[in-house]
Amino acid sequence: MSRMRIEAQLKTWETPMANQVTHVAVAMREAMETMDWEFLREKSERMYTRFSVILPFPRVAYVFRFRVTHPLDDVKFDTWEMRMTHRGDISFLSIDNYTYEDTRVVRQLLVELVDRLPRRPWDFPLGRRLEAGLAIPEWNKSKQMWKRMGFDVSKKTPKDWVPKGSIGDRMRAEQGLDYSDDDLDPKV
Repeated sequence: MSRMRIEAQLKTWETPMANQVTHVAVAMREAMETMDWEFLREKSERMYTRFSVILPFPRVAYVFRFRVTHPLDDVKFDTWEMRMTHRGDISFLSIDNYTYEDTRVVRQLLVELVDRLPRRPWDFPLGRRLEAGLAIPEWNKSKQMWKRMGFDVSKKTPKDWVPKGSIGDRMRAEQGLDYSDDDLDPKV
C-alpha cells in the first residue's frame, strides 16, 4: 500500500560532488542494483548560468536521472555537471521528492554510493578547487550537506582507496593488481 505524499512534506537535497558525473551515475546505478531497488533511467537537462568576466551565459547540463519506484515512491536522483570556468567542472547530486520517513532509506543508498566512488564526495582536491575557483561556496556546501545526512566529513579519501564495483575494478586493472574474492591482499 502506498502512503499519501503531501506536497508540503516533500524534501529536496542537493550537493556538489568531488567526482566526475559519469562516475557518480555508474556508482548510483550499481548501488541501486546491489540494493535491489526498482528504478527507471531517464535523460533530462538542467539550465544554469556561467559567468564570463561580468556577462552571464546560459548553459544546459545533461542530467542522468534515476526515478526510484521501490522501496521509495517516485523519488528522483539526478546527477549533472556544470562548467564553472573554462576548465572547472563541478558535478552535483540532487534527491527530489522524498519525505522525512524516507531519509533512513535514502541515507542507506548514499552510504553504498560513497563506497563505490573514487573519492569521498566532499573531499575536493586542491587542483579542482583552483580550476573552478577557491572562493565559490560549493566547497563548504558539499561538506554541510553530507554532514546533514549523517556522514563524518572530516574523513579524507585514503591514498590507497579502491572503491567497490566496476569503478574499483577499472582502477585495480590500471594499477595491475588482482584481488581474489576470498583474499583482500593484492596479487601482482
